[in-house]
Amino acid sequence: MTPLRQRMLEDMQLRGLAARTQESYVRAVEQLAKHHQKSPELLTEEELRLYFLYLRNEKHASRSSCTIALCAIKFLYEQTLKRPWAILDFVRPPTSKRLPTVLSVEEVRLVLRTRHEITMSS
Repeated sequence: MTPLRQRMLEDMQLRGLAARTQESYVRAVEQLAKHHQKSPELLTEEELRLYFLYLRNEKHASRSSCTIALCAIKFLYEQTLKRPWAILDFVRPPTSKRLPTVLSVEEVRLVLRTRHEITMSS
């Protein structure tokens, strides 16, 4: 285990992060290091920006995966390395915009009819 990983694990424990969160964060930072083939300590802000572009455009990572990566990398830089990076403030993936489920007119009638029948039989 590298000293950086050990320090990050200790910092996460001190902050009371759940074991599963710690595992996810370590995995996310490990993937960042593998992608650039060097320690995260040595990465530039531009390399971080390129990594998030890679996650989004090439890997097509889900919003939740990108959020975990962002939170993990932000924790590493801001808490463990004590280096705030402006890039981490604007790479958050957008929220998904899903339409609510809307019942058809016939479905509404069925629900009301069923409710009426239940109250009549009570």
